[in-house]
Amino acid sequence: MQNPAEPSTIGPLTGPQLQASGPQNVHKLTATAIQARLRNPPSKRVDLMDGAVQGLMLRIGPAGATWSLRIRVVGEGGVTARGHQRKGNKSRVTLGIYPTLSIEGARALANKYLDQANKGVSPVAALESAATAGGLTVRVLAEKFLTDYVRMKELRALLKYEGAIRVHIVPRLGELLADTVGREQVRGLVKKAMVRTPRGQGARDRPRGGKEAARTALGVFRKMINWGIRERLLKRTDNPATGMEDNLPKKKEKERVLSLEEARIVWRAAATLGYPFGPIYQLILLTGCRQGEWSACLSRYVDMKQALLVLPAVAYKSDHVHVVPLVPQAIEILERVLTYHQGQSGEHLFSGSDGEKPVSGWTHAHARMMRAICAVSGERPLVPWTPHDLRRTVATRIAEKLGVGGEQLIKRVLGHADGSVTAIYNRYGYVKEMRAVLEEWAGDLTVECERVTELQRSPPQQRRLRATEKAA
Repeated sequence: MQNPAEPSTIGPLTGPQLQASGPQNVHKLTATAIQARLRNPPSKRVDLMDGAVQGLMLRIGPAGATWSLRIRVVGEGGVTARGHQRKGNKSRVTLGIYPTLSIEGARALANKYLDQANKGVSPVAALESAATAGGLTVRVLAEKFLTDYVRMKELRALLKYEGAIRVHIVPRLGELLADTVGREQVRGLVKKAMVRTPRGQGARDRPRGGKEAARTALGVFRKMINWGIRERLLKRTDNPATGMEDNLPKKKEKERVLSLEEARIVWRAAATLGYPFGPIYQLILLTGCRQGEWSACLSRYVDMKQALLVLPAVAYKSDHVHVVPLVPQAIEILERVLTYHQGQSGEHLFSGSDGEKPVSGWTHAHARMMRAICAVSGERPLVPWTPHDLRRTVATRIAEKLGVGGEQLIKRVLGHADGSVTAIYNRYGYVKEMRAVLEEWAGDLTVECERVTELQRSPPQQRRLRATEKAA
């Protein structure tokens, strides 16, 4: 088999690249076999040969899977003494990304290129000629966009870009020349993406389509065309997607804020959920951090001695370091997590894989939370809410405490970027003020639970506690 660490190339393969790739009886690749490998991707790149088409392989690595084809073009190796054309050196042609390019599509494209090679036409030269002539299809442009922009820039929205391209853009526009796509084709893309399809039967299937899916697909396509024009991969100077978002329904601003009583019920219900989701719900309420920030939190981000959560720029949405004071209730929760649930395979505080990967499964967890609220309060919430609404609730309740002029401190608590000239020169972190306002909010949030705990203590326990408080 080819060296897994060998980089993907387009051009002649020589030396170690020509080593035998394994036994001749190669089985046909199946979707089931590929998905099994992708669920546990290798740390180094590995080539899986397909037994259906000679030279066709799927290269799987930590970042995904790519189809490629090894070919030898007739005539590139010169002519024999008897006048027969020799085949040239082996070359590798990248076909596309799996699953954007399916097994059947990869085999059809590989057979097409093999037929060209047997007729003396180099697919590599043909692709380069088409690119030079501005003949990139939307599919090819999308692959270049993902490889040379999204992945190279290490964008955190990689999955969003890949999903929009794989699910909506390529199936609808993939075979069209990017230079010839017009507004009607883009309009068709948007209309198709707006159609809501229910969840399939597979464990990993998700509902698709809808207004937000259409908005995302349009935004990704517009950015991809702009990138192609900027990189001079396209001849066109206009973008057919410009201004088309005006045709979509106006995006509704979310405004759900829980009352203090609702927040207290959520706090009590979260205590019944257990690890990992119960502590996360409670920590969101105590810090105002985003759901994803606690879900993906590493143990090294938590400074228990200083009672701080320090989120580095690479892990934070606004690309700057965010420091959050941890109130005593948050420290107590984290101490329990580190004592009883710290993983041995990775640093993730909240994980279902012994710390190796961040926790997932929020849809089912939120359904459990709704049932827990019903059990605690005796009724279901009349107005639905999401974990992000808890963050908005924290900001609103703090604003009520601070009154007029507290916007700067609320920005600090939420970690919103402030690009003003004052912010550039003012490096003071306001940690002391943030801690004071969060402790006051935590007291309001948990006061009812503390009263219940006090009532549950026996009279001797209450006397000992009061004596301890007096001595302190």
